[in-house]
Amino acid sequence: MSLIDVKNVRKGFGDLEVLHDISFKVDKGEVVCLIGPSGSGKSTMLRCINLLEDIDEGEIDVFGQNISELKDINSYRRRVGMVFQQFNLFSNMDVLNNCVLAQMKVLKKDRKEAEARALKELQKVGLSDFVRAYPSTLSGGQKQRVAIARALCMDPEILLFDEPTSALDPEMVGEVLNVIRDLAKEDMTMVIVTHEMAFARDVADKVIFMDDGVIVEEGKPALIFDQPKNERTRQFLARIL
Repeated sequence: MSLIDVKNVRKGFGDLEVLHDISFKVDKGEVVCLIGPSGSGKSTMLRCINLLEDIDEGEIDVFGQNISELKDINSYRRRVGMVFQQFNLFSNMDVLNNCVLAQMKVLKKDRKEAEARALKELQKVGLSDFVRAYPSTLSGGQKQRVAIARALCMDPEILLFDEPTSALDPEMVGEVLNVIRDLAKEDMTMVIVTHEMAFARDVADKVIFMDDGVIVEEGKPALIFDQPKNERTRQFLARIL
């Protein structure tokens, strides 16, 4: 069964239509990478799935339910985690408390249980030694790994990544991509907006190429990267690669 089913979605801001009739599915355990030039609608699509934006037309079903009819958005967002390109950490809290807060507030865990889960996820992303550090003392790659650990603490069934490496120095990119690679090996269902083509080829089960708010082409990475059918896909990849 598809965990995410996007059907004929349209979304505009004023007179500008950013998504035109978008449809795709994401199955359980699948990693889907959205690629394409800046301004093609990839991040907006992700924000619609996480209910940070409302759609104008169409339907997005997640876990078999039309998300525009949901009453409890918080419990939905617990199941669908999101990692942003700008980390969105609380600067006045250390790493541990960044990972504990939502568990206590949203999941109603006691502090001991929340800390145990936080320590487990921080170890997974290689940050056990930084639990008492504040975000201002961390590198960009470390901040993004904290953001991923924080999302994992909520035990999500789906993770959405909005250009998780675009705010990072080139040498930090690998450490974040390696964490996402490990999640893919654990069959975490993920939708990733990325400009890292080698990563998309390596990790994705399916690649979706978007341009000007439409899906131009989608398929297995080998087909998209080695035998693209559409001229626009070929032009984009020729520029990027």
